[in-house]
Amino acid sequence: MPNPSAADQANARAESFRTGFSGRPMREYKGLPIYAAPGLHEAAAELLASAAPTNARVLEFGAGSGAMSLRLADLGFRVTASDLFPESFKPTEVPFVAADLNGAFAAQWPQGFDAVMALEIVEHLENPREVLRQIRALLPVGGQLVLSTPNIANPVSQALFLRTGQFQWFRDVDYREQGHITPLSPWVLEKALQEAGFTLRAERAVSSPFRRLRRLGWGVRLLAPLFALLGGLPASRRGEVWLVRAEAG
Repeated sequence: MPNPSAADQANARAESFRTGFSGRPMREYKGLPIYAAPGLHEAAAELLASAAPTNARVLEFGAGSGAMSLRLADLGFRVTASDLFPESFKPTEVPFVAADLNGAFAAQWPQGFDAVMALEIVEHLENPREVLRQIRALLPVGGQLVLSTPNIANPVSQALFLRTGQFQWFRDVDYREQGHITPLSPWVLEKALQEAGFTLRAERAVSSPFRRLRRLGWGVRLLAPLFALLGGLPASRRGEVWLVRAEAG
């Protein structure tokens, strides 16, 4: 049997994530499930609203069920949603365009946008740096990017890495079931943003990394509070998720 192509593997990981939440209790926005850490959608919407006019043209990548796209539309933004799986997207009032972010997706929107939102998506992708370069091509100077990813620098993740060599949200189970294939520390992601033509304007820590600590074993439970006490990271880089707003230069 021939080995699957890179595209087949990426699609299989995405499909596993799409179906993996079936039957689980989820937070919702107007009946649409939110596939994100607690508080992330609210914080991301607030970050965008602080920098973009309410009638701005916004492209949301990794739109999933459409919960975030609908939230943004309700705030007055002119939203276009995009995901690999159109069948998952529910809001009929928001335009949707299917796109594979592991390919050359920017050419699908030659007109560009005023802002892009990409929550919890870069960790699923094979080349985040190329994705950031393509997102930059979609934006004018001064355009806004709101982006998040699991924060591997948080104290729980540091303790888990010391014990197992794997970061929080980047264990075997996360690779297999959620397609988390690319861990990016805040330091690495900040450098990638700069090299793609962005300037970091705001950053936030979202959700407590300790909320699922009991599942990670006694060693991590003992070490994580020490890392929290002794670590020198700013508070904005200690959460479960790192959320940023970057401006195109």
